Amino acid sequence: MARKLIVPDGIPNDPGGQPDSRRGKALELGFFGWNIRGGMTMSKATLRNNDRERDYWKWSNSRNLIEQAEYIGYDYQVPFARWLGSGGDIDFNGASLDFLTTAAATAPITENMGVFSTCHITFRFHPLHIAKIGASIDHISNGRWGLNIVTGYQAQEMAAFGMEHIDHDVAYDMAEEFTVLLKHLWTEPEPFDFEGKYYQSYGAVVKPGPTRSPRPILMNAGMSDRGVLFGARNVDWLFTVGLTVPELRAKVDRAHSLAESFGRSIRAATMCWVVAEATDELAAEKFAELQSEIDREALLGYARQLGGMEMYKDRDVDALSQDPYAGLGKEFYEGYSHGFMSPQLVGSPETIAEKLRELNQEGGAESILTCFLDPQKGLHAMQDDIFPILEKMGLRG
Repeated sequence: MARKLIVPDGIPNDPGGQPDSRRGKALELGFFGWNIRGGMTMSKATLRNNDRERDYWKWSNSRNLIEQAEYIGYDYQVPFARWLGSGGDIDFNGASLDFLTTAAATAPITENMGVFSTCHITFRFHPLHIAKIGASIDHISNGRWGLNIVTGYQAQEMAAFGMEHIDHDVAYDMAEEFTVLLKHLWTEPEPFDFEGKYYQSYGAVVKPGPTRSPRPILMNAGMSDRGVLFGARNVDWLFTVGLTVPELRAKVDRAHSLAESFGRSIRAATMCWVVAEATDELAAEKFAELQSEIDREALLGYARQLGGMEMYKDRDVDALSQDPYAGLGKEFYEGYSHGFMSPQLVGSPETIAEKLRELNQEGGAESILTCFLDPQKGLHAMQDDIFPILEKMGLRG
């Protein structure tokens, strides 16, 4: 009997439909960046509290953080995916636990929270690799595993894999074909053939398939217009950011509208960087300390790695080294160094809870990933002070 032949036709495809990821809460919260040195904080001030603010990624530390996040009711964890760090005195992001397989380590020490992996599909992974690994973690986690699909944008990381830079839109064309094949590998019960422009597979089947029906949750961090389009066509969660709440809302509304035009649904997530203190004044003092010691070389190193991003592709980053703000302007310089241009939630529990409410209710983000300066302190603040406020707001039930 001839095997089924699948040829991608450019039409959004969800064999078996989309999985239901809702947890019955107006606001879902994710624990982000726990696996990497420094998280999203490029400040030399972190060297004074290394274990708490910089090297919490070590398993002896991060295991406890994951267990704590599970205990207090976080909905899922998402690792931060980088292959190379950015240098500087803090060796920013220079060490990390792998962001694909660590989900298998976090699954047995949790019972309820979702466990996500991240995969740069352009770095020569084949969908069959990810389909098999993912189905295995799905079984280990009892259906709690999900995949964050990213294309890979850093020129130096491309070079580390022996690859030349891939055009932004071509990378998303590859990602779309990758995702179509991945979905079929998780839903086809018998061996099949797949013939695409970028990926081929002959006689492949994944057994056992995932336990979650019809397949695991797929997420994409799509910031550009093309990324949002990819997300609307292919995934279940779109992770995006806006410099302001209205900007975030516009991106979220566009994603929903696009997904609806393709006969699909999509949920929106965003991220934030958090410094939690007892009062706004104490938080402001801590933030000022961090800002006064921004690791300029780490930030410039990161800027050089952004060669694949639209905003940097025609700029001479080395020539910007004489500018006090590295050619970014004050807002971008301070925004990238603390939070990668995501909202900076700096303040008391009441202030942080209100900002989370704004991102959710006014910005349209159904889920928010939180990355802390000090994850241990941040999680305790969430448990003791912020979660109770969110519950009173009716956002966490």
